[in-house]
Amino acid sequence: MKDVTIAAVRIIIALSVALIMFTQGLGISPAQVLKFFKERPGLMLRSLIACLVLAPAAALAIILVLKPSPGVAIGLAIMVACPPAPLMLQSAPKMGKGSAPFMASIHLSFAALAILTGPAVLYVISQPLGFHADIAVGTLAWTLARTILIPVSLGLILRGLVPDFSDQLAPIVKRVGSIGLLISLLVVLVVLAPTLIQMDPWSYLVIAAVCIAALLIGHLLGPSNPQERTVLAVETAARHPGLAFTIAAMNFTPQKALPVMGPCILTFILIASAYLLLRGKRTASGER
Repeated sequence: MKDVTIAAVRIIIALSVALIMFTQGLGISPAQVLKFFKERPGLMLRSLIACLVLAPAAALAIILVLKPSPGVAIGLAIMVACPPAPLMLQSAPKMGKGSAPFMASIHLSFAALAILTGPAVLYVISQPLGFHADIAVGTLAWTLARTILIPVSLGLILRGLVPDFSDQLAPIVKRVGSIGLLISLLVVLVVLAPTLIQMDPWSYLVIAAVCIAALLIGHLLGPSNPQERTVLAVETAARHPGLAFTIAAMNFTPQKALPVMGPCILTFILIASAYLLLRGKRTASGER
């Protein structure tokens, strides 16, 4: 019964996330997204370096210095090898007052490049940590396509073709997706409760240190514009939870993956959300 419930929840979460990503695309003009690639290629390159090079390097250094359990070390390595979390595309502009066009630009870039960068980053980090984990390219591509690339792209296209209809459609689709996601997350929290309690404080400290370090890297390398700075920080730190768990489960079985990846994923989400709330208040008050 538990396995059936988890399988059903995963399907509902996937559909809900796709609907929410679709509505984010509906609210952004394609021209605004392309503007960053045409006019600010230096910023895009800096963003890629922060997320794909500096954040994983910082995670590796923290793991080697603080020496968490092997399971936590592997879980963190898998996390930082994944592209950014889909729902940050909604949370960063809403909670953190981040730039939605910039968010969409780098989000789509990271997702498109992840087929190459994900396996490469995980391989490099795994060597000094002494473990081996494979990323199935087909699974990676399909997960990114259905949660980010396809729904956001469809939303952008529809927005470009019929902007008035997009404005009417977006609130309805977003409400349906949000309700499905909320119900699913409540079920997930109930299932994860035992694993969250079992993890020791030192492991939580190491997980938090990795997430905070990634936030600082993105924040410090971000542009002077506070809305864009917020976006780069959260994109550098918050990683795709569904993909991270899938990679862990495929390499170490779901039973071994859940007790580690559950606390890792939840800690990353909570810290990123706290950062967004703080940045939202500072941006609203005119601070950087």
